[in-house]
Amino acid sequence: MSEIDFEQIEGMAIAQLKGDLDAANAATVQRELAEALGPDAPKLVIDLSRTRYLDSAGIDMLLRFSDRLDHRRSQLILVIPESSQLHRLLTIVGLPDAIAIHPSLDEALAGQS
Repeated sequence: MSEIDFEQIEGMAIAQLKGDLDAANAATVQRELAEALGPDAPKLVIDLSRTRYLDSAGIDMLLRFSDRLDHRRSQLILVIPESSQLHRLLTIVGLPDAIAIHPSLDEALAGQS
């Protein structure tokens, strides 16, 4: 199960996921993200630094959520440390080609200013 902490930093919506993102909770996580994001928010940063496990359902949810934001003219940005096993997995499946990924929250914020 995942816990999501939401905050605003420099006017940008930040969601920090703690725990797993998998078939058991992907739909719930997507719903919580959508509910927390205002209709006019230009970007959402999802910090996966504390996410322990991500399966294909979690990857699919991220891709679909990114597409949904694109249709709203918003952007999804992920934070995944390069030392994380998630980084290796998501690189193998090509996620960086579809969604912007930064190794730290500071770099994600700096890259979007």
